Amino acid sequence: MRFFAFWGFIKMNILIVGNGFDLSHYLPTKYDHFMLVMKAIEKKDLNKPINDVLYSPFEHPIHLITKYFKITHALDQKSYQMNFEQLFSEFKQSRDMDFIHKTKGNYDVSSIYLTAVQIYEIQNKLKKNGWYQYFKNHVEEIKTWIDFEQKIEEVLIVLAKSIVQIEKVEMNINDQFDLLDILSKKHIDTLNFFGFSNNVGGAVKIGGRVTNIQRQAYISTKFCHGKNIDNGFSATAFLDFLQQELEDFIQVFNLYLELIVDKLSSINSISLETDGWTYPDKIFSFNYTDTYQRLHDSVNVEYLHGSHGENQNIVLGISDLDDVSLKKLKAYGFTKYHQKLFKDTDYIFLDEFKRIIEDGKKKFDADLKLMSANALNDISARFIKRGLGSNATTLDLNFMIWGHSLDISDKDYILDLFSLNDDIDRNVRVTVYYFDKTAKFSLLNNLLAILGKDKVEQWMKNKWLCFKPNPEIKFLAQESPDVDQAS
Repeated sequence: MRFFAFWGFIKMNILIVGNGFDLSHYLPTKYDHFMLVMKAIEKKDLNKPINDVLYSPFEHPIHLITKYFKITHALDQKSYQMNFEQLFSEFKQSRDMDFIHKTKGNYDVSSIYLTAVQIYEIQNKLKKNGWYQYFKNHVEEIKTWIDFEQKIEEVLIVLAKSIVQIEKVEMNINDQFDLLDILSKKHIDTLNFFGFSNNVGGAVKIGGRVTNIQRQAYISTKFCHGKNIDNGFSATAFLDFLQQELEDFIQVFNLYLELIVDKLSSINSISLETDGWTYPDKIFSFNYTDTYQRLHDSVNVEYLHGSHGENQNIVLGISDLDDVSLKKLKAYGFTKYHQKLFKDTDYIFLDEFKRIIEDGKKKFDADLKLMSANALNDISARFIKRGLGSNATTLDLNFMIWGHSLDISDKDYILDLFSLNDDIDRNVRVTVYYFDKTAKFSLLNNLLAILGKDKVEQWMKNKWLCFKPNPEIKFLAQESPDVDQAS
């Protein structure tokens, strides 16, 4: 690491990466990528090879040959596995087909496959997980991980509103009540992805005829105090269940990163080429993957939202609780800041630099107090002339942001970064890389929303902040070693 520090001075190149960094390397880490692979796994029929044998016709001797090949196929372990092509088969109709084609062209995908046991395990988890079923049902509305976070928040808001209505009724009614009398069908249907109520009624078949019976919905006893409906609804029990379901969903996502994304090894050497690109001394990562270390070089990485693996501590949640009912229930387990603290991620961001600034201020003030009044005036004038004012500490930090959306969900980090030049210019510079002009527009919009017009204008006017196109990543074909013709 290139780390130069002495009194009042520190120099570093720091890379901040978000999901766009992985996508720039053609690693399938988008929300869409994950969901389409899960869809393919769900559709895999592990009984098909043996069923093809059991139910294939055998009416003519020629069918014996067909039967033989089907038996051979059914006994072959590969028949029950899923390779890269099968896992990403749903992309044939997707707008990301070209992306996956480039993934195949730049990485060795031959080692990517799931065994029958792994497929069965994931299928079971997907079938039972309410969050996955809910996200799948809203797949057209969720295109990014930010949309995904908003969908979690929507469920929690529905729950908060429902709790208020249920508590009102339970205060006045001591008997069972039909949820449809107090909650909208839409809200009940949302919560029912998690088994919230037992529904009766609808279209039923009686005596060979289809009859419509008035639909009714009652709170599931497993979400009542003591699992007894007469004791009333336990919002805490339902919230705890939602929390565990989210952790189970995270486990599935971790399997995707472990078994697929992390096993993509580059078949070519990779270079980063762009004007002004500087290799980092340190990385702050909002990703769960170790892409830079794996594909480029070993650098100190701090995973602000956790990392994947056997001991994963992935953070996947909402920014904050805005609803009073959810605060009353202490539903903080769904927030990123609770998860970061609970899961011991590298959540501390820029504290070392803020501490250096504060220590410098204290040292400067202490030194001044030891000097005479005449010397004090002379020294103060010289420091002011140098632009240091009452603060002798400067920094020389070059931040490069690549693939991060600068969304308000990470507002605290962004405020911290753009506070480093607040009282004086400490030579902190920020370069924000963008994929295309549309992305640049959104990034600037997000910064304006968080920092305000004046600060953004100040940083850009002083050339402390600039926007540049993403560095060019080149996958260079490996040269074949020269062969000694005489050998």
